[in-house]
Amino acid sequence: MTCGRCGRPLCPDCVGHGATGVRCEECLQLPARARGLATTDQIVHASAAAFAVGAAGGAVLGWLNWVNPLTGLVLGFAVGSAAFFAGRRHRDVAIQGIAGIIALVGLLLAAVISLYGGVGSIAQVVVNMPYASFILPALAAIAGAIIRFLL
Repeated sequence: MTCGRCGRPLCPDCVGHGATGVRCEECLQLPARARGLATTDQIVHASAAAFAVGAAGGAVLGWLNWVNPLTGLVLGFAVGSAAFFAGRRHRDVAIQGIAGIIALVGLLLAAVISLYGGVGSIAQVVVNMPYASFILPALAAIAGAIIRFLL
């Protein structure tokens, strides 16, 4: 067995498992950037950009009363694009997950504004939200965010 990064032969005691496969101890101790993981700075920038686009897009979709699977997919793709470019085009799973969650939150904001005309009380939203009609747009928003990273 060899290290997938540097090619050194490994004994069973020296094997380490990194995010991208088997690594030697030396390669596992490299900085995140050298191991192919997103840095904290990239994750913070990607999260901030995704949140800005998700909140703004969700508010606009809610006021226009456009909460459906197609708009969910478009919102997710927009949030994923913002995270992708703000994270300096890094495709780390952490950034993808953050983009998917923020796309879902943006779509939830759109549904709340569409149904209740504003955020209102959280209890009213939790009790009266028609969850069955929200599932497909929510899945589409998450898929849109993830699809952006696959292109």
